[in-house]
Amino acid sequence: MFADISSGVSANGIVIRSARLSDIDAIVALHREAFADTFGAAFGPHGGERGARALAVGWRRQGAAALQGMFVAEYDNQVIGTTSLRTRDMMSGGGFAESAFFEILGWWGALRSLFALSLLDHQIGHGEGFIADVAVAPAWRRRGVARALLQQAEEHARSRALTYLGLYVRETNQPARTLYERLGFQALYVRHSFFGRLFFGQSGWIYMRKDLI
Repeated sequence: MFADISSGVSANGIVIRSARLSDIDAIVALHREAFADTFGAAFGPHGGERGARALAVGWRRQGAAALQGMFVAEYDNQVIGTTSLRTRDMMSGGGFAESAFFEILGWWGALRSLFALSLLDHQIGHGEGFIADVAVAPAWRRRGVARALLQQAEEHARSRALTYLGLYVRETNQPARTLYERLGFQALYVRHSFFGRLFFGQSGWIYMRKDLI
């Protein structure tokens, strides 16, 4: 399990640290705003609020295990960004999330949402640190927050002797692709999905990799 960390206060007052249970609502709110298209596809055009509540409840039930490898950027005690570094050996809390989904979304809503979100799953490889859910509050975008979060994730991947980092980015998300390339990631292949196009209006996700050794 990841130890609680903090990189200290940067020149602009931003702190990068491990996520805490008290951050869950702020993290879900960031995800809902940054990934509005994903929320819309998974929970329906008017189901974002209930979907966010289901996610938050599922994470709380899972407890600290839900936050393994998750980092936040904080400024003036406000969470302004987040990302996650996932590894092959991390515990899965799917049962907790599923029970919350069925309770809050109902059977049909839960099945639909879980299937849609499963389309974004990635089989993490041996030695891989998989980076997911890079989200930054609108007012803080293009101010180095995402870069700081990714650098923290890389530092911890190296401390765990992982051999490479991987992530997916939509083909159409050129700003994110540019950032990842500047940080040393290279595009390896494009993952296409009929159901991805059906649910998300996008069939192509680029897998990018950065070797650490």
